[in-house]
Amino acid sequence: MKLPLNIPRARVAGFTLVEIYIVSILLLILVLAMTATQFFAARVYTLAATKLTATAAGRKAMNDIRERVRGGGSVDVGIYDPVAQIFTNIPIGSLQIGNALVIYTNNPNATPTNFGTIYFMNPQASNMCSVAISNGAVWTSTLATNIIVYITNYYVFDAEDAYANTLTTYQNNRLIHVKLQFSQWEYPLAGVVGQNAMYDYYQLQTRVAPRIINY
Repeated sequence: MKLPLNIPRARVAGFTLVEIYIVSILLLILVLAMTATQFFAARVYTLAATKLTATAAGRKAMNDIRERVRGGGSVDVGIYDPVAQIFTNIPIGSLQIGNALVIYTNNPNATPTNFGTIYFMNPQASNMCSVAISNGAVWTSTLATNIIVYITNYYVFDAEDAYANTLTTYQNNRLIHVKLQFSQWEYPLAGVVGQNAMYDYYQLQTRVAPRIINY
């Protein structure tokens, strides 16, 4: 038996040149999109890390102040002169706003000894410091500087009522409002500093009520 000589060839499947171009373009778009996403994620991470780094010291200081105010025996807002080392209470009748906050661990009128801590904004160094106090005398050896750096607002503390109105009296049911405004280099983690560096500005604030009646 003879087989026919005109057997059709099997058709070979493949891509045309147009299809290859289309796939290449789609692959290029996908690679560019993934690269852009990586750059965007890296930038967001840097911004988030910068903000966390910038506010870490402020949050730590606020937590410390909050715990001391809650457990203190007496809390007063005033003005502290770091040169003369004198703390002055804001008098009754004036707005209870100042650059310093004194927190006594017990009754400030107790004898023979009363202890406390003064937190104050130092305008000469633009930072927040703390110093211990005993019987009205400041212990310069306990001075802790650079708790928070690059502070831009002088009046950091004020006493308010429940409606966030600044008080003019020493009433017991008051809130201590702490507000920190400070600046930092935009990308300190990348080491971009100097004349061409840009600054970001941050603000942290909290309100806390003393647990013990003010004497």
